[in-house]
Amino acid sequence: MDDEPPNSWFSRLFKPREKPVLLEQRLSREAYEEYHELLMKARPEVEGSKLRLRLSEGIVELNEGVLRVRAKNLKTAEKILRNLHHYEQPPSLWPAYGLSYSLKRRRRPIL
Repeated sequence: MDDEPPNSWFSRLFKPREKPVLLEQRLSREAYEEYHELLMKARPEVEGSKLRLRLSEGIVELNEGVLRVRAKNLKTAEKILRNLHHYEQPPSLWPAYGLSYSLKRRRRPIL
């Protein structure tokens, strides 16, 4: 057992898992309006005054006065928060920063 490589199945099985992270940022009224305008370019899910944008690596939520980023780890959450301003660029460049459109699929009725 002592001569097993560190990446053996045993070490992977008992490796501590990273906990999901929630970054929360309080916003002024002006900052909220700017983020609202910015996130609307990515076609988020809208529930009343709450915007939810699902990305491949996490979720961005904008509620009245609060911006929340949920991700699988702190590094990913910080990257998403850092790259949000790239929504100002053309959508063709978004994938380079880990951003995307929020894809909404409508189910068609079966005839």
